[in-house]
Amino acid sequence: MYDKRMLKLLLCERLALAQVPFSRHGNQIRTARASVEFQEHSLVLVKTGKAERHLPYHKVRLSQLLLNLQPQGEFSA
Repeated sequence: MYDKRMLKLLLCERLALAQVPFSRHGNQIRTARASVEFQEHSLVLVKTGKAERHLPYHKVRLSQLLLNLQPQGEFSA
């Protein structure tokens, strides 16, 4: 199970390892494909053309989150 701070750190590390360009501004991480906003009890995943998804931190799967943030066609997690 992840907390907000740990998840932000791990996500930034994994995106860097996968060489996915991203920017981090406060509680938000953005890639070309999606953005994640870290709120008090959940994170919000926003993808272009899709509805916002609110995920409680205890239900977040880091590998699935990385797939949502990587450009389509790249599957190195």
